[in-house]
Amino acid sequence: MRNFIIVAASVAFLASGAAAIAAEQADGTVSSVNASTSTLSLRTGQTFLSQDGRQLLRILPVQRLGIMTNETDGVGTYNPTPVRDENGNV
Repeated sequence: MRNFIIVAASVAFLASGAAAIAAEQADGTVSSVNASTSTLSLRTGQTFLSQDGRQLLRILPVQRLGIMTNETDGVGTYNPTPVRDENGNV
């Protein structure tokens, strides 16, 4: 029974890593945002669908963004070029 529990825990751990690998990541300049259809498009032609269009209300065209998306969490954005201090720390 103990071996079964260890194997089951290992499988669950590996499955969670597979979900993280399935995430899509891109960065670029926003070409259009449509909160009513929950879509965000980059100048590269990539289009992302958000689960909730309200998340896109603060994003403007011409903004440079990093975008991460996966099936469970939807779309998330980040700054692809964060400001660094004189020591190089973010």
